[in-house]
Amino acid sequence: MLSSYASGTMDTIIHSMLDKSRKKLIMAAIKSNVLVAWAFANNRVETETGANITNPLIVGRNSNISATQYYTPLPIGQTNEFDTIRYGWSRVVGTVIISDQEEDENTGDTAIFKLMKAKMQVLEESITERFSTYLYGVGTGLEPNGLGNLIPDDPTTGSLGGMSRSAQTQWRTGAYQFSGGLDASNIEEAFDDILMDLTLKGEKPSIIIAGRNIMRIYRQAARDRTMFALQETKNGQRMYDLGFSGVQHNNIPILFDEDCGVNRAYFINDKYLRLHMLKGVNMRTKKLNSPWNLDASGSRVTWQGQFCLWKAYRTHAVLRNGTAG
Repeated sequence: MLSSYASGTMDTIIHSMLDKSRKKLIMAAIKSNVLVAWAFANNRVETETGANITNPLIVGRNSNISATQYYTPLPIGQTNEFDTIRYGWSRVVGTVIISDQEEDENTGDTAIFKLMKAKMQVLEESITERFSTYLYGVGTGLEPNGLGNLIPDDPTTGSLGGMSRSAQTQWRTGAYQFSGGLDASNIEEAFDDILMDLTLKGEKPSIIIAGRNIMRIYRQAARDRTMFALQETKNGQRMYDLGFSGVQHNNIPILFDEDCGVNRAYFINDKYLRLHMLKGVNMRTKKLNSPWNLDASGSRVTWQGQFCLWKAYRTHAVLRNGTAG
């Protein structure tokens, strides 16, 4: 492989290595946080086209329902059962650049290959760290939606997908603040109560993401009983293979994520919170042409997607056991 690089220009070498590393970069994004990994492991990734991601949201009921007898007039009024939720894309771009000076100082196939291999490793680690940060963020600026604004601490304020949470109660997720009162003696009961609140017409959360302190409390509560390990279920085995650990509560995986706030847990129904990606833009690579004022060569990798919430009321919730974390 080195000899084939020797005859090529540096920008071709960079682009070739980045293109060959594309699968590793995709895997870095998948393993960067538990929710992305869960989405890929459980076929909760939607491929989209177009400038926006839209879906109808039920905001009302059909009032044209009435008991009748013989020729009793029936209601036929206009109904407004739906509103449209609209999300914009988030585009994340990573660039690998090598200056001509770096190239001059690393002459020879072996030296250039070592330098480029190190740059690719840094890019992979940087993608992992950045996507982990995005997951628990609030979608500031051009960043992807995170759990901070999808399942917020205060679901009665703000807006999401173009709809006001203060005006539309059905667009509010759940929020539970225990203020340090959650411990090994009551955590399982608390989880049960939350799950009862979030179970509607047979649908319930499919995953619980927990921070360090919540996971420790839960393990302490269940230490003297039989705990089912995460990898003992089909979906759990996939997550275990991706490097995530956890246990189960009422057959719902509790997954530990070191980037989750230490005193937090998120209850998520993955049917209504999904990862959407623009078709053809999952770590797509592109060769760069440097401007005249830049003494360098480079290549770029691009991801475009968004986490989208499609149902809120009695569907998802955040648990907090204190103000910190």
